[in-house]
Amino acid sequence: MHIPRSCPLPAKPARLRKLRPIAAAAALTTLLASGAQAGETIDLGHDTTLDYSVTASYGAAVRTGTQSNTLLSPANINGDDGNRNFKRGDMTANRVSLLGEAHVKHDAFGALVRGSVFYDWAYSGTNSNNAPGTVNHSGPFNEFTGSARDYHESRAQLLDAYVYGAVPIESTQLSFKLGNQVVAWGESLFFANIAGAQGPADATKAFVPGAEVKDILLPVPQASVQWQVTPAFSLMGYYQFTFKPNQLFAPGSYFSTSDIVGPGAEFIIGPGFRIPRGPDISPSDWGQWGIGGRFRVFEDTEIGLYQLRYHDKNPSVVTSLFPTLQYQQKYFGGINLTGASFSTQLAGANVAGEVSYKDGVPMLVDVAGSPTASRGKALQAQLSAIYAIGPTFLANSQTLLGEIAYLHVIGVDSVMGFDKLSNTRNSAAFQVGWSLTYNNVFDGWDLTVPLTYAQQFSGNAAVAGAFGTLMGYGDKRASVGLTFKYLNNLELNLTYAAFIGGASIANRPLADRDYVAFNAKYSF
Repeated sequence: MHIPRSCPLPAKPARLRKLRPIAAAAALTTLLASGAQAGETIDLGHDTTLDYSVTASYGAAVRTGTQSNTLLSPANINGDDGNRNFKRGDMTANRVSLLGEAHVKHDAFGALVRGSVFYDWAYSGTNSNNAPGTVNHSGPFNEFTGSARDYHESRAQLLDAYVYGAVPIESTQLSFKLGNQVVAWGESLFFANIAGAQGPADATKAFVPGAEVKDILLPVPQASVQWQVTPAFSLMGYYQFTFKPNQLFAPGSYFSTSDIVGPGAEFIIGPGFRIPRGPDISPSDWGQWGIGGRFRVFEDTEIGLYQLRYHDKNPSVVTSLFPTLQYQQKYFGGINLTGASFSTQLAGANVAGEVSYKDGVPMLVDVAGSPTASRGKALQAQLSAIYAIGPTFLANSQTLLGEIAYLHVIGVDSVMGFDKLSNTRNSAAFQVGWSLTYNNVFDGWDLTVPLTYAQQFSGNAAVAGAFGTLMGYGDKRASVGLTFKYLNNLELNLTYAAFIGGASIANRPLADRDYVAFNAKYSF
């Protein structure tokens, strides 16, 4: 659902995006100063209650990296719009947003609704693009497309919206949910594996430094059940009613690295010609389901087994000659996944892992030198740990997090006799985080210092999205931040994020996209 623009905003010079004070920030400050209180539980009578909450936030980000000549070269003509639209010093985010939630509960039954709305001035008016010959869209070369504005300037979304309940079955209990919801199994921490097959992800949230899988997944209409057969054994399942792809960055947005894939993509620029985009090839809304079981083998050790059938959430680019030469975004359907997971305690740390076997997953093969989508079989395994540390001379508390992931291609279907992978058969990546917390640094204020580092240290992943936002061998990311919290209602955050390493069109297309970001958030 989008916010209609019956009165289009007048175009503003790009320089105003980095110089103009934000009226929304003042409005948010006024709201925070008004002393709004957190929503209290409302008793509706007959053992029925209503809980609600609203979170208002303002976020600003500024590009600090200088545009790379490598990434602006003619060789990257179909992947440079997002880079050219924002020069160093431009605001890449200038957003106010609201997140609201209402929860009605009666005994073991209830309903929950959650929605969000935002407006981002960084995507209104003109941008900094000064190369009309390389722009992959119609209309003014230094303005964002309508789709980019729909996705990045203003948007309202219904998120979770479901009813739930629990009914006893003799000495056991059956829980259910029906409606728009997230179902995420397995033990993924930073790299979505099993959970990434179960629902779409929001790419804009995936680029927040240190974002975990649970933070980026989006709800879809589905029915889910969990049967607690014994205190140590449970069965679960779900069936989805709609196919929803990942929400990718629109071409021309700051983190976009492709001008031909995503909302509003129009054409491929070739030497003296253009290849227009045709209609997307999407799978059926039906046919996505999963069953699983979890078993506690020891007091602190649990294992899980899963079987899924899903449609790929990332598009593959295919070309066709009829009725005319065109390219299309194709979403491969009918992929089977068999997976297992475990979680346990080891030396004071929470240690977990998962492995999946995917049959029919899309990957690229070189057909006469041109990457072409085919189906293959892949094995992905990952291991993670979370370790909490109490008071020390360094901080009142600390948390260490880490995950390492490995992908292996077992085989790929040949295309016209070609079966050589465009990427590597084996690849691996890791991500770590370290968070230090200092209590009551000012009256009522706590301080947290989060640090993150991620790197793809081996190969190029043959399965899109296997390692989150990491894009190829040598892709490295680091961030450091300061987060101040006041009485668990007000949160102020300052973050610097760096993309480390030399620019590479294939492996490190974001190498010049460093930025600094500020966010203020208040819950009431």
